[in-house]
Amino acid sequence: MPSMRLSLPRRSADAHRATFANLLRLVVLCAIVLTLFLPIPAHAAPSLILPTTPGEDWRIIQGYGCGTHNGWDRYSLDLAQVNGPTYNAPIRAAAGGEVWHWESGSGTLILNHGGNFFTMYTHLARAVTTQRGRYFAAGETLGFAGDRGSPGVPHLHFTAFTARRDGWSGKQSVPLRFAEGVDLPEIGGCNQHGGRIVRAVANRAPEVSFRSELQPGGWYNSDQRIEFVTVWGGGGLSQAWNEEPAADAPMFARATEGYAQLAEAGEGLHTLKVRAWGPDGKLTLAEFGPVGYDVSPPDAPAPFGELRLAPGEAAIQWQPAGDALSGIAGYRVYIGPDPEGSAEWFTAEPAVRTEPLAPGQYLVRVQSIDRAGNSSPWTTIGTLVINHNE
Repeated sequence: MPSMRLSLPRRSADAHRATFANLLRLVVLCAIVLTLFLPIPAHAAPSLILPTTPGEDWRIIQGYGCGTHNGWDRYSLDLAQVNGPTYNAPIRAAAGGEVWHWESGSGTLILNHGGNFFTMYTHLARAVTTQRGRYFAAGETLGFAGDRGSPGVPHLHFTAFTARRDGWSGKQSVPLRFAEGVDLPEIGGCNQHGGRIVRAVANRAPEVSFRSELQPGGWYNSDQRIEFVTVWGGGGLSQAWNEEPAADAPMFARATEGYAQLAEAGEGLHTLKVRAWGPDGKLTLAEFGPVGYDVSPPDAPAPFGELRLAPGEAAIQWQPAGDALSGIAGYRVYIGPDPEGSAEWFTAEPAVRTEPLAPGQYLVRVQSIDRAGNSSPWTTIGTLVINHNE
C-alpha cells in the first residue's frame, strides 16, 4: 500500500506581507499615541534675552491673556517700536537654538532649544534663513519685523513654549523672564503687562556677585556658605576651590545661582572660583577670597618655670605659641592662686604687665587663641613669687 503524507496549506507570501504591514501600522499607531498622551518631560528652560533691537525702546502693545493671546499661547507678547516704524527692524534669537519650522503665511519662525523648549517669532517680513536645523546663537538676527499675517500693524508676536517630542502636541506657553532683568509673571487679568516699555541690551559677558558674611582674608572655625548669583547669565555655572573650573562645558547647565560650603575645601586658606556662561555662550571667571578654614586648636605656650619679683607691678613674658594654620591672635591670661583658674584678660602679645601685686605666690595660666577663634586648653606655664620687703 502506498504511504500517505498529510500536507498542510502554506500561507502565501502576500499573506505574510499583509500581516507584517498590519503589525507595523500597529507599532506606528502606538508610538503616535504615546507621543500625544505621555506627559512632557521635565526640562530646564534656557535663559532668554529680549528678541528686539538692542538699545531701542519697544512697547508691549498686547500682553498676556487677552484677545488672541488666550489659548495655548496665553503668555505671548506683541511688541512694537516706541520710536520707529517697526517694519524691517532686526529681530534676534532669544536663546541659542535651531530652526524648527517656518510658516510663510504668518511669517512665523520657530526655534528648537532642546529639552522640549521652543521660541516663536511671528509676523516677520522675512527670515534670514528658513533652513531647518540652521543654528542661531542667542542675540543673532534671525529675521526682520513686519506685518505678515496681520496686515497694517507691523509688530513682533513672541512666544516661548514647551511641547512634546513632536514639537506640536501638548504646546503650552510659559511666562516670560529675560536676562535684561525684565520679569513678566502671571498677574491675572486681561492684557497683562500691556503698555510696558522694554529695552534689550547688547549681549555681554555675565556678571557674578557673591553673597556671604565671610570677609576675604578672614579665618573661620565653622562651616560657612558662600552664595553667588549671575546677572546676564543663564548658560550655566561651574565652581572649584583654588583652581579655575574647566571652560569647555558648565557643571550646572542653565543655572544662574549657586553656593559653596567652606568646609568642603578642608582646612587651609582657599579661594572660590566660579565660571559663568551667558545666554550667548560668553564666559566670565570670578573669585571670592581667600578665606580660611581652621578647626584645629593652637598650641599652648611653653612653660617658663618660676619667676621671683619684688612687690609692685610685674612684667611677665613667655615664648609665643604656635599655630599651623590661621596663626595666633593672642592669649587669655589668669594670674592667681586657683590651679584651675581662667579669665577674660586678653593680650595680643606673649607678655603682660600686672597691677601691683601683694607678696605671695601666683600661678600664671594662659590660653592661646588663634585667628579662627580656636583655643588651646588653659595651661599653667609658670609660678610668680612676689617677695616680702626686707
